[in-house]
Amino acid sequence: MRIDKVSVKSLALDPANVRSHNEKNIKAIKASLSRFGQQKPIVVDAKGVVIAGNGTLMAANDLGWSDIDTIRTNLNGPAAVA
Repeated sequence: MRIDKVSVKSLALDPANVRSHNEKNIKAIKASLSRFGQQKPIVVDAKGVVIAGNGTLMAANDLGWSDIDTIRTNLNGPAAVA
């Protein structure tokens, strides 16, 4: 696996994401990112759609981050996050 740092603006949230993130949840993720930094990369597909880490991307965007660590996968659907 290779971790790549990419532009936050180049990524898209998964419109089919089954996990919703309310304001309280995003606030907690922002607090964690501010205190500890990004401890694990988010998973994105070949098109830059987030497979795992939608909340982290939202929080990073709110914090004004320009870049975020990602892992790209060629897998689709549930296989991508198994």
